[in-house]
Parts: sequence; C-alpha cells; structure tokens
Amino acid sequence: IACVSGITALLTDQDFIKSLIAQHNFLLVLVALVIALAGCLYLFGYTIETVHYRLQAGITVLPEVTTQPFNRVLGMAIIMLVWAGYTIVIGAVFMALAVILSVTKIFTILIVLLYAFFVLFTSYVFIAYAKNFQAAGLMNIALPFKFMKEGYLDTLILMLKFLVLSIVLTIPLVGIFLLLGLVSKTFGLGLAICVGGYFSFILQLLWYVCLADIYEEKLQDEVEELY
Repeated sequence: IACVSGITALLTDQDFIKSLIAQHNFLLVLVALVIALAGCLYLFGYTIETVHYRLQAGITVLPEVTTQPFNRVLGMAIIMLVWAGYTIVIGAVFMALAVILSVTKIFTILIVLLYAFFVLFTSYVFIAYAKNFQAAGLMNIALPFKFMKEGYLDTLILMLKFLVLSIVLTIPLVGIFLLLGLVSKTFGLGLAICVGGYFSFILQLLWYVCLADIYEEKLQDEVEELY
C-alpha cells in the first residue's frame, strides 16, 4: 500500500508531469496518468473495503492486498458517475445563484459553503454503499442534505480534528525535504512526495473509517428508509 500510494503521488506530481511534457514524452505522460489513475482507484477501493469491514464487524480490519479493491470500484462505478454528475449540476446551479446574488457577499459565501458541504456529505453515500454493497436508494440527490441535517456537527468536529492532524503530519515532511535537500534537492522532493502520498492515503482511510462511525450512529436510518 505504501508503494502504491507513494508511486501514485509521484506520478501525479505537477512538476513531474510538466518535465515530461517539456521533453515531449507524451507517451510517458499518458502511461504515467493511466498508472496514477489505476493507483487512485485501487486506493479508494481499498478504503471502501476497509469501511465494509468496519461497518460489518465493528472493528477496523485492513484487507489483504488483492485485486478486490478494483472490483469494489467497478461495482460502484455507476454510483460514482451519477454523483459526479450531480456534483457538476449542483455546482452550476450554485454558481449561477452566486452570480445572481453577488451584490451581497454574505449570500455568495453561504452558497459556496453550502456547495462545499454538499460535496463533503456525498462521502456518506459511498459509505452507505460500502455497508452491504447495495446501490438501492443511493441515487437520491437529496441524500447529502438529509445527512447534513443529522450529522453536520459531528462532521464539522471531525474536520477540525483532521485539520490539526494534517498540519502535524506536514511538519516532518517539510523536515525530510529540507534535510535531504542539502544532499539532493530532487531526491529530497521525490521522497517527500512519496511519503506525503502515503500519509495522504492513511488520512483518507482514517477519515472514511471515522465517517463510517458517524454514519452508523446517526445517519444509516436515513438510508434504510429508502430500501
């Protein structure tokens, strides 16, 4: 997992992609992006598999590294596409409202925050799917708003905790870059990106597991009513 997350982070690094484009290695750019996409999908599928164990067994069990995460992502492909479409449509609507109400900054800020919360609370849809791997009722565009009603405070507190944790984890990364940069700036940056990719995945895993706890305690009734 550390290798997959590190390589994925390295292949998606903006400077790395720009260097390949500058060298006109467009084939390598394509290969790098395909591998990076596969890595991102695998890591997300691994996260969903972990959340499944959490909701079913009540404990966090790290799944074995197999091809199963790809199957999980494939199984939820329709849900992911539908919610990506919802996010785009809602974003367009909110953007139009922001332009219309731009004369009042407070309304613009509120609309942007509401959209950010809509995107955030769509994560609970994927958690609901992870419980039994059933898509029934999970295409309801009103679900994030229902989740906001019941779980906004717990989710906000969780966000603040992860913000602090992210800052704490960033400090050693900067230290690694500065120390190894004295020997080789390229090597130091590359290692920092790989370690940062691994830390980012661990944070994603912990984030979804914590959301699963909130979902199980306060939100799953909202979904079960749809079955």
